[in-house]
Amino acid sequence: MALFGKKKETDQADDAASTEDAGRIATESNGDEKGLYKADAAKAARFFEHARTVHETGNHEYAMTLWLQGLRQDPTSFTGLEQFWQSALEFRRTMRKPGPTRDQSRSFDGKGPVERFLVALLNWGTRPGDTSAGVKAVETSVKLGLAESAYWIGDRVLGASLNDRKPKKDHYVRLKDLFSEIQAFDLAVKAGNLALNVDPTDSPLEAELRNLSAQAAMTKGGYEETGQEGGFRKNIRDADTQRRIQDESSLAKGEDAATRLLSAAKEDYDSRPTDNKTIAAYARRLLETNNPEHEKLAYQVLIKGYEDTKEFRFRQQAGDVKLRRARRKLRQLRDAAAEKPDDEKLQATLKDAERKFIEMEIEELTLCVDAYPTDLSFKYQLGRRHFLLGQYEKAIEFFQEAQNDAKSRVQVLNYLGQSFLALGWHTEAVESLRSGIKNHPSEKDDLGLELRYGLMRALEAKARAERDTNDAEEAMRLASGIAMQQISFRDIRERRDELRQLVQELKTASG
Repeated sequence: MALFGKKKETDQADDAASTEDAGRIATESNGDEKGLYKADAAKAARFFEHARTVHETGNHEYAMTLWLQGLRQDPTSFTGLEQFWQSALEFRRTMRKPGPTRDQSRSFDGKGPVERFLVALLNWGTRPGDTSAGVKAVETSVKLGLAESAYWIGDRVLGASLNDRKPKKDHYVRLKDLFSEIQAFDLAVKAGNLALNVDPTDSPLEAELRNLSAQAAMTKGGYEETGQEGGFRKNIRDADTQRRIQDESSLAKGEDAATRLLSAAKEDYDSRPTDNKTIAAYARRLLETNNPEHEKLAYQVLIKGYEDTKEFRFRQQAGDVKLRRARRKLRQLRDAAAEKPDDEKLQATLKDAERKFIEMEIEELTLCVDAYPTDLSFKYQLGRRHFLLGQYEKAIEFFQEAQNDAKSRVQVLNYLGQSFLALGWHTEAVESLRSGIKNHPSEKDDLGLELRYGLMRALEAKARAERDTNDAEEAMRLASGIAMQQISFRDIRERRDELRQLVQELKTASG
């Protein structure tokens, strides 16, 4: 093939501004050829990191949403697509009926080519046996110019369609045309043959398939005519360059191809060690191998790149690599501790390691805040890390700045309220959480529940401290509302009973 080619209370070191997606290191373009979107790998990475953490906690429904929100920022991310599919695979094992949940659907409006792509992925991910949903996912990928994604999706759609009790010829013909458009002639032939199986009398289709088969054979052998208008390797005369492009675009990069790509990237880097693009490309190729030694080398390349060019993005990416390695070790320690819950020494070691990891994140995020003082998302992330360590006053400083970012204002107000509550500043906690509820469009989604629960706690604490019946009654109403919506939410049943007793106690005391 010659192509291009519902949140839970999770472990709280999530939402990281770092990224495991090595692909972002090589992203040099601001957008696609068609001008339909502008890819921002850095923003996507923050969603992807959160998605990884949420997936690991078992909240696969919400992880799917986060992967798609990352793809909204960078539709070209192949890692984002693959990991979305993994979360969808896990979610489908527990879902009650096919199709997106209400919370998932609410996150995507379907307006514009990127949003239509995301909606199509969501529908296909939750209905993998629905060939029409799969066709739509391929179609929206092609319209965005995402040839590799279209191939990857289409290959799976064709495989799943074999289970259709009543396959539709139109589906296969449409897939054939889409695959032809991206010059994926091998899949175009497969789709065409499946269409012919449904309707063996279609002579024009049979003739077209003969032509497609010939193109597939030539493409596979690397003999597609140079200079052909629209051809994938149009005007590429150098054989080594042509093979490199073929390797880069191949969906299943074999070991030989990966080795050639890494060697080529190293050669470019050795000849131009201070060039931004060669630094980024070499680091990415090293990370793609998933080899620990190459990972160390990538870190060294990025640090040197930062020292030579003073481009902070290389220092930031080096920090991402360091956190990636540390996160992997922490995950191994968590697994070991989970197997030996009674081993007090091991549990203490884990607790210490988790704290040190958050401290490491704080170091990296502090550098990002200093380098990008106007990017409030880093201040939000840094505030969260201080919150996790119980450094509430420091967290409040960053949250108060970060609340000016409309994209994360509600989440920030939630943490701001929790921070004030932890310090015993009840009035400030109540005001922050009320503001969060006011700015949030729904009381019934996951974040809405978190805000109402937080306000309930703040009002209860205020009522107990000030012996205020009105605050206690409002807290009880909130508890009742949450219980009616989701009785299994945290400890809401116990809270409701305790608040009822508190109200009675305060009323009795007031006479």
